[in-house]
Amino acid sequence: MKIKALFAAVLAAGLLFSGCRQDEDYVLPALQVGTESIEFGQLSSEQVVELTATREWMVRNKPEWVAVDPDRGPASSATQRVTVTVLDNSEYDRAGDVLFSIGLAKAAVSVKQAGAKGAKSKGTGTLEDPYTPEGAREAAAALGADVESATDVYIKGKISKIANNGTFTEGGTYGNASFYISEDGSAGDEDFYCYRILYLGNKKYTSGTDIAVGDEVIVCGKIVNFKGNTPETVAGKAFLYSLNGETQGGGGGQTGTPKGTGTLADPYNAAGANAAASTLTYTDKDNYQKSDEVYIKGKISRIAVDNKNVEQVFTAQFGNASFYISDDGSTSSEFYVYRTLYLGNQKWQEGNTQIKVGDEVIICGKLMNYNGKTPETVANESYIYSLNGVTEDNGQGGGGGGGGQQTEVKTVTVAEFIAAEPSETQKYQLTGKVTGKINETYGNFDLQDATGTVYVYGLTKTELGYGATNDKSFASLGIKEGDTVTLIGYRYTYKKEGQEDKVEVMYAYYVSHTSGSN
Repeated sequence: MKIKALFAAVLAAGLLFSGCRQDEDYVLPALQVGTESIEFGQLSSEQVVELTATREWMVRNKPEWVAVDPDRGPASSATQRVTVTVLDNSEYDRAGDVLFSIGLAKAAVSVKQAGAKGAKSKGTGTLEDPYTPEGAREAAAALGADVESATDVYIKGKISKIANNGTFTEGGTYGNASFYISEDGSAGDEDFYCYRILYLGNKKYTSGTDIAVGDEVIVCGKIVNFKGNTPETVAGKAFLYSLNGETQGGGGGQTGTPKGTGTLADPYNAAGANAAASTLTYTDKDNYQKSDEVYIKGKISRIAVDNKNVEQVFTAQFGNASFYISDDGSTSSEFYVYRTLYLGNQKWQEGNTQIKVGDEVIICGKLMNYNGKTPETVANESYIYSLNGVTEDNGQGGGGGGGGQQTEVKTVTVAEFIAAEPSETQKYQLTGKVTGKINETYGNFDLQDATGTVYVYGLTKTELGYGATNDKSFASLGIKEGDTVTLIGYRYTYKKEGQEDKVEVMYAYYVSHTSGSN
């Protein structure tokens, strides 16, 4: 009996001891912070964050520009105070999380600090303002599951990781590469996935050593949110526009910086024309996208050759010429001017040898991206607007345009145009809104700006000279009431029989227009 009693006592004591240890060891982990977000100004400062923890805690992660004191502490039912300090910020606005942890239990405080440079743009997706990797992720996510972007976008970053154990698809079947990019080249969960990207010039890769981690790239193409959870480029519909500053376009390859907006006042340079044309789609020779009429300025770098390697100053069959232009006349950065017409938009004539390497030209016409790989002008839909400063056919061309050097085009308001003396030689450039009824047979309408209204008579698709009327190509321009148009033409006045007032008239030809609401 004594032995049984002793055993029962020992067992009871053991159970009591075990129960006490169980209560102590299995306190549920709980960690709470008094605020989920704190904000700081540009200068170094500090704020206090309160927390409670049922076990020992520590700071698991934080941004480099944030200090936390203390960075660990004991279990306590009482509130603990932690000081969060930020450094001066001379750069852009920044944000990050301070992560507190006691094992599986975690709590985060978002820290935001203003910067001297303000908010950093995530980009708009244009060549001039490419998306950052973060901006591209957000833009793709906003499209919805498996919806492709309507147009090509540009994304800039540094390669952080190369996918598929290599730089391009093995065997060359697709000739593309998959990789990730981030803003600084470091790998992380927020990188943007460039999936099956083609190489420079929208061409297939031919080597497995063309790209490397750390390379700075600009990617051009369509984006998608694959299955609603993976923002990425669309396979086969994106390419490397730029690799460590090197780009490749039509002709001899584009390596310059795009400049200009494509207007007469601010023409594209060769790189700018390549960039604008490279975004255009091409399905086949009968189905491709063309730009509106634009202006490109450069120096002739070389004349195109035929299949016998003979220079073609012009082709007698079509009356056009093909050549390359660059900013400085060198072949390092070229745009391909394909089958362009002569001054005054006229055909080249036998014996015309009036272009040579080094000539400065302004080309006016439409762009395309031939075969999706070669930016160039559309055949017979461009012409030499200016050749070494001369802006009209000098008699070597096709018989139009007035036979002499054109005086300078003056850009004026409507009021200034009306105040000018009528002239058959002086040209004026006007920009305004189309108002009133349009006579599509003759290309007549009212043009209005903030200073007044003038009557445009006989608007032609191309420059045919003073008094040209009834050019039915006007209808193909698609101009409608409410559109903003830019025209070049002559000042004229006429008075209809039985009409008391004279009508101020602009005989004009088309430069450009943008659609507006009626």
